[in-house]
Amino acid sequence: MKIVLKLAVLCGIYTVVELLNPCVECQNDQTCKAPDCFCCRDELNLPIPLKDTPQIVFFTFDDALTDAASKFYRKLFNETRLNPNECPISMTLFISHQDTIYRNVNDFYRRGMEIASHSVTHRHMSTSNFLEEAKKQKRNLAKLGGVPEEEIVGWRSPFLEPVGDMQPEKLKELGYLYDATLTYSKRKLTDKAPTPFTLDFGWPYDCKVKPCPKRRHLGFWEVPVVSLLDYKHLYDCVYVDGCNNPPPNEPSAYQFLMDNFNSYYTTSRIPFGINMHSSWFYIADRLNAMDRFINTLLKMDDVYIVSVDKTIRWLQNPTPLSELHSFKPWKCDHLKDRHQAHTMTRNGRHNMRLSPAETQRWYIQQRLRQIEEMRREIELKKQRELQLLQRQSNFVNRAWWSPPQRHQNNIQSPYTKEIPNAQALAIPAQKTAQEPTKTEKTVSTRATGISAIA
Repeated sequence: MKIVLKLAVLCGIYTVVELLNPCVECQNDQTCKAPDCFCCRDELNLPIPLKDTPQIVFFTFDDALTDAASKFYRKLFNETRLNPNECPISMTLFISHQDTIYRNVNDFYRRGMEIASHSVTHRHMSTSNFLEEAKKQKRNLAKLGGVPEEEIVGWRSPFLEPVGDMQPEKLKELGYLYDATLTYSKRKLTDKAPTPFTLDFGWPYDCKVKPCPKRRHLGFWEVPVVSLLDYKHLYDCVYVDGCNNPPPNEPSAYQFLMDNFNSYYTTSRIPFGINMHSSWFYIADRLNAMDRFINTLLKMDDVYIVSVDKTIRWLQNPTPLSELHSFKPWKCDHLKDRHQAHTMTRNGRHNMRLSPAETQRWYIQQRLRQIEEMRREIELKKQRELQLLQRQSNFVNRAWWSPPQRHQNNIQSPYTKEIPNAQALAIPAQKTAQEPTKTEKTVSTRATGISAIA
């Protein structure tokens, strides 16, 4: 009887907790309906069979869009890589102003990538600087990058640090559609991940980096930064390039990506986010692993690699696989228009609304940034070459590198430990030390011979 009573109490507590859950409350609310509202959840629960649900994969890259970073992105997201609807794959670039080369911004925009904002200065955000940073960077991307301001709809705070309810409130005022700052940790590969959702019922999950928004922000989207599990499945990685156990080679890096992808693909088909920085690609094995990973996804006819804004457009209007070829938000006819607009801008410069003085200043700033980046690349190349020489060098393992043994305290040199038959090599040194007279005579004889020749 006591056991039954305890179970009843536990079930009652569980029911109360479930009812208090904002996600459950939202789903029970009949007013939250797409496209204006989308409840938080870890199962899609859409009127589409799982087998006819596309597995969405969205890539996000943070920080300045430099020439070095652009080379990686062009390799991985080139025009020949197409989704099953025969449109190019796309990604989202959260771009900060400092060190960004804005001709790259315009180039990726014309290629169909999403251009989003990541602040001007990449400093820690606060209630005193947030509004200006979000407003000015949107203006920079539009004015200097040639991106229509109404198409810049995404924001991510530097260091993934939110500023509470002010963040979604001000972003919505500035015309942003979504924020992608708040984090969610998966502790196991089998843990479920949340979908992007609107903050109509606030942020319902644990607040990893405070302060998180607490109030309701109707119709404003949050795209959680969901962690991955490292290649050993031990620790969570908020960013792909932020794992405590980084993959040591190309096979492990590839398997790391595939394992995390399959934890979505073989279960709920929740949109899978890969959040990272371009620095991960400076190690060739990891760049090759990502290249191979994308190639693997392209062979699957139910996987789409699209940007964050396109992911949201699909959640606002869930469309089955069989109809995605005609799904307007994912079509690519508009890319031709972007190319034509770029040609007009390049010839006339009237679309950028820059005066001659502003244009000249813009060119000078761009050139100075290019020079600074070239200097950094040269310095980085020198460091790599030096490290390569040090790895290839065998000096430490040569016999003449071994110092003589010290007999007073019997401390063996670390260099001697690495040399095969080190004790045998040390014997001549001991004998030489015991015959100083013979050594002195030899030196004296050589010196006399040199004097005679002179």
